[in-house]
Amino acid sequence: MFGKPVIATSMFLGLALVGAATYTLAKPSFKMVYGSPESKVSNVAYTGAYTEGGSVVTVPPEIKPVPQSKTHHVRLDLTHKTVEIADGVKFEGWTFGDSIPGPTVHVRQGDKVFFSMTNRSGDDAAVTFPMPHSIDFHSAMVNPLDKYRTIGAGQTLEFEWVANYPGVFMYHCGTPMLLHHMVMGMYGAVVVDPAEGWPDKADREYVLVQSEFYTKPKDPSTPNLLVADVDSAMKKTPSHVTFNGKVGRHVDEPLKALPGERVRLYVMNVGPTDTSSFHVVGTIFDKVYLDGNPKNLLRGMQTVLLGSSNGAVVEFVVPEAGKYPIVDHEFADASMGALGFIDATDGKGPKTPAAH
Repeated sequence: MFGKPVIATSMFLGLALVGAATYTLAKPSFKMVYGSPESKVSNVAYTGAYTEGGSVVTVPPEIKPVPQSKTHHVRLDLTHKTVEIADGVKFEGWTFGDSIPGPTVHVRQGDKVFFSMTNRSGDDAAVTFPMPHSIDFHSAMVNPLDKYRTIGAGQTLEFEWVANYPGVFMYHCGTPMLLHHMVMGMYGAVVVDPAEGWPDKADREYVLVQSEFYTKPKDPSTPNLLVADVDSAMKKTPSHVTFNGKVGRHVDEPLKALPGERVRLYVMNVGPTDTSSFHVVGTIFDKVYLDGNPKNLLRGMQTVLLGSSNGAVVEFVVPEAGKYPIVDHEFADASMGALGFIDATDGKGPKTPAAH
């Protein structure tokens, strides 16, 4: 009574062995790289541009193609600077590359980054006194005690790392008190394209870095000149929440698209504390890659929940002409500034949407 199952099982195993003998797994296009040379710290102060490198994008929300080279030289110097975080509202912050958020670094999986930064926090004594700073790349796999060491004003740090994983990652200062350095504005995004490229062709690509500001007036007589309020940060009560560093930036500077186009957004919630319920009103994300990794695929998402330091690549088709609000669907955050638009009212797009 057991003969047929045994025969069937033997036939199945035989076919499986034949299949195993004839099927060859595709080889990865690169190997993971573990280990790197020790970082270098020098007392030779750099006085050139605050930001350098062909893979560095200094104007949010632009993204540009990764240079063909497999190696990238990136400089993000540390500065203290007054920036505008809302119309007519100034904030005395600390920066990477002289902006909040810092510039976006765009490389490809398997690429090597030669990184350097000079602590130039003493360049503008009118803002704040010099401070020690560091950098932490979530996109790197390195010894943090070596690469993410703190340097003082006038010092330069150099190290290298390889982008082993694709995704949307944050970088930030890791010097204690870490929360203080974060609320001062010391963060940015790294976009790592997959080695084989993204599965779909996008007509438009933009970077959106969401962050919170915790502020108070520097002086009662200057209510529109703000400084960081660490007590509010400890209580998780932000005064402003922004996309790309300014309240309503993409209300005034909407992201452009046409009907029928596929839009890809590289979204990074740097926090430093709050979550983001990222949503585009009027469409549905037909593809979402959590943390920007194509293997982490979700389909048909209305909202993407991003914890502090989580990123995502979201893709959707603009269904018809119109203006599409970009919001943090935690509406207290939207009311504090996490609001923008995709403007698809100009020109004429395809009559039928692009394929999903």
